[in-house]
Amino acid sequence: MRASSVFIFLSAVGVGEAFYHAWLENAFTTNWLIVKFAPYGSFFGVPYWAFGVVWFPLVFVVALWTTRLGREALKWQLLLFLTVGNVFTGYLWFVDLLVANSFNAAYVGLYATNYALTGIVVAQNWSNRAAQDFAAGTALGMVVGVFFGAFGVALLGITGGVIGAVEGYTSTT
Repeated sequence: MRASSVFIFLSAVGVGEAFYHAWLENAFTTNWLIVKFAPYGSFFGVPYWAFGVVWFPLVFVVALWTTRLGREALKWQLLLFLTVGNVFTGYLWFVDLLVANSFNAAYVGLYATNYALTGIVVAQNWSNRAAQDFAAGTALGMVVGVFFGAFGVALLGITGGVIGAVEGYTSTT
């Protein structure tokens, strides 16, 4: 259950990071419904900070619910849930590094928090084939991605993890 407590704590840290990032973007002093954001500052008109403000509280609530307030082990299905966030960070790495040509520690902190949460679930569920294949796919993708720079590491690592998890899940059912 210790991993559950760490996961819940890190989810709460993610909530704090997300609101800090929103504060840095002046989210609480701007009527963002009428602001026209730059094409690389929003996703279909929704500013990126809004995704963190929704995602990390959702992760926190799901963590509390699925672990019965930290009394039960992390379910391996959380891996599938967190992969949604990991895939979105792949898009954000693309925007940050290749489109906007910028690097922001607040962004990277949010991405790393989601990756750390994913790692905790994988470690807790290491005996599950899907978790092992997710880790192997992520590692292989990241190694290949090195040849394409930071974006390649992120994109191919995430893609390898997803492919590995799907392969591991389908081979056990």
